[in-house]
Amino acid sequence: MKKLFILLMILAAVCFVGVWIYQTQRLKKNAQAVIGKGQVVMNWGLIILFVIGLVGAFAAPSTKTSAPAEHHPANEHATKVSKAQSSSESAAAASASSSQAASSSSSATSSSASSSSSSQLQVDFPTDVSLNKTGDATVSFKAPANTQFEIKDSNNNVVTTLNGNAQGADQTYNFKKPGKYHVTAHNGDQTIDKDLTVRGISQ
Repeated sequence: MKKLFILLMILAAVCFVGVWIYQTQRLKKNAQAVIGKGQVVMNWGLIILFVIGLVGAFAAPSTKTSAPAEHHPANEHATKVSKAQSSSESAAAASASSSQAASSSSSATSSSASSSSSSQLQVDFPTDVSLNKTGDATVSFKAPANTQFEIKDSNNNVVTTLNGNAQGADQTYNFKKPGKYHVTAHNGDQTIDKDLTVRGISQ
C-alpha cells in the first residue's frame, strides 16, 4: 500500500512539472495567452494527488517491516522462557544428583561404621583389681572361642599367654605382683588392647 502512494506521488509530481514547463513556454511565446479552466483544474488536481501520495506514503503502514516486529518479540520471549526452563531443570537435576551422592556417602559411612563395630573383637575382664590377703588376684577373661590373651608387665615383658579354647570358656590368670599390665587379645585378624592395674593388698 505504501508503494502505491509513493508511485502516485511521483506520477503527480512528474505530470505537474511537465504541465508547468509546458504552460511556462506557452506564456513566453504568447504573453497574452489565456490559461483555461481545464488547465487550472488539472494543476490543482495534480497538486492534490501529490499531497495525497505524500501523506499516504508516510501514514500507510509497512506490512513487510511490521510483521517481523510483531513476531520477533514473541519468538524472543519464547526463547528466553525455554532457556529459563532449561536452566531450572538443570539446576534441579544437579541438586538431586548432589543429594543422592550425599545420601549414598552417608549410607556407606554408616554401613562401614556398623560393620566395623560388629566385627570388633569383644572381650571382658576387670581392669582394676587388688591382691587379696593371700597375695593373689584372680582375673577372669571372657572372650569368643579361640581368643588368645597376651599379658605384659610395665617393662613390656611377657608375663603369660592364655590360649583360647574352641568352647569359648572363660580363661583365668592369678596375678601375684601389683603393678600395671597390658593385655592384648588376638582372634584371627582381630586384635584389641587394654590396660589392667593390680593393686597391693588392701588394708
